[in-house]
Amino acid sequence: MSVEPESAAAAGAASNKLVMDLVVSYRDVDRDEVVLLSGVFKLLQEAAVAHANRYNVGTAAISTSGESWVLHRIAVAIHRYPRYEERLRIETWSTGIKAFKGYRDFRVYDATDELVISGSSLWLYVNLKTKAIVRVPRDVAERFPARLEEAFEPALETLTLPSPDAAGDATPVTVRYSDVDANHHVNNTAYLDYLQTALARRGLPLRPREIRLKFGKGIPADATEVRVTTQTVEPSRALFGIDYTDTTAAQGELRW
Repeated sequence: MSVEPESAAAAGAASNKLVMDLVVSYRDVDRDEVVLLSGVFKLLQEAAVAHANRYNVGTAAISTSGESWVLHRIAVAIHRYPRYEERLRIETWSTGIKAFKGYRDFRVYDATDELVISGSSLWLYVNLKTKAIVRVPRDVAERFPARLEEAFEPALETLTLPSPDAAGDATPVTVRYSDVDANHHVNNTAYLDYLQTALARRGLPLRPREIRLKFGKGIPADATEVRVTTQTVEPSRALFGIDYTDTTAAQGELRW
């Protein structure tokens, strides 16, 4: 996704919501010039990082505090997959911070104001040196604004996301150097590349309409391969898991 320079910080002074204009980049589309699953998640991540950085609680604070937000759960509905060069508007806002948890929602619209993507997410605040979950500092929580609007998935924190059966179809996928981010583990958007690769190799539909995903232990920078297991449990629903060695990195469900 490419960000319009004049719009990257576009939001009214009285608003606690970030509004960002983006254009779908060629690098984020597939062979049909339709946005990749990872491209959808990159769009949401770009907005979340920009909003957190505005209040100095995002990536810009990693070097000074040694702490960062790590995505733990996310539910996304893709009402329509955007295409190459399509102009989009993404809106994101915090729906609250409690102890060591942060909650964030997303809405993405096209040039006609049609809603194309909705999402809710749950983030954990982590000390990057100890890898321990820590309470969000009071000054961080107080200066970060929250909008108490209806969440896309209000039950996100309590959703049951079972692992696929061990006998499900497993697909090995190579971890690339570019998959690792500044937190020194595989970025969450790369998980969607692994998943979509497995869907393609298993002959499953490539563009789910709903994704619910729970992250486990992060994939370290020195990992060389992951294993993606898929299990179709209904004609329009499948479970999936992403593992490295004997560790579950993520699990969730897809609906078409």
